[in-house]
Amino acid sequence: MINTVKGRIDAGSVGVTMCHEHLALDLSPVRKDTDSVFDDSVLIESEVDLMKALGVKSVIEVTCNDMGRNVRMLRQISRECGIQIIASTGFYLEAYHSESVRSGTIGEICDIFCRDILEGIDGTDIRAGIIGEVAGGEKELAPSEEKVLKAAAAAGVKTGCAVTTHCQLGQLGLEQSALLQGQGIDPDKVILGHIDLSDDRAYQKAILDTGVNIAYDTVGKTAYLSDEKRADNLMWLLEKGYEDHILLSQDISRRSYMVRYGKYDGYTTVMKRFVPLLRERGVSQETLDKMLIHNPARILDM
Repeated sequence: MINTVKGRIDAGSVGVTMCHEHLALDLSPVRKDTDSVFDDSVLIESEVDLMKALGVKSVIEVTCNDMGRNVRMLRQISRECGIQIIASTGFYLEAYHSESVRSGTIGEICDIFCRDILEGIDGTDIRAGIIGEVAGGEKELAPSEEKVLKAAAAAGVKTGCAVTTHCQLGQLGLEQSALLQGQGIDPDKVILGHIDLSDDRAYQKAILDTGVNIAYDTVGKTAYLSDEKRADNLMWLLEKGYEDHILLSQDISRRSYMVRYGKYDGYTTVMKRFVPLLRERGVSQETLDKMLIHNPARILDM
């Protein structure tokens, strides 16, 4: 079973799933702009409808406790658009951490995560279905980031909930995998995010060899890496047999990425642009279904 914002569902009903998205978000306290403020439900619903029209049925929404999470808005979007949304619990990068997170213990932070999963978020009956996006920096893990990652793994062990992470520019994936598994979590309940940004096939293979899952979840962000290169790197991994441990998404965290503003394809990028690139390279529907449907369902199942 999987916790969604409308209640629990059977893992077999998730359908095509975007593994790392933001639908209700506010990063303005750190980013100091309004581009990362998603508080217009009409706008978001119109963008989600475009994604749904291309076959997406579920979204793992990774906006956590210190990223402007709004589960009531998520429930509204889910009802209006007819998609399933899995809400999250977690704490993000060090710059976003409150003093209570910086000074709290692993056990105290773990208790917050468990409460959100088992009881409900922010006084609602909406329960988190994933822990994340818990985060680490590019060059090193800050003390509070390391503590949050350990707490996330501990909560995952206690609840059976999966953990999804933010690897800054795809880096420190091996360190995150080791730290999380050091707390006893099943590696198959871990998704390391943004690994496609590393553009390093050997490194990505090494991460997968630790048993965790990786997300190619910045599709469409071509200022970092072309989608053609992403597709080529992914093909190399698929040819080596890792199709059971890779997931796909776009990680839309700015309004300027949305279709409304005319420059990008927003939440539709994976289905509209990237899946055709993979098909051109010979990826079968069976393999696509693993990355888009079966892998998310297996990992989310509590």
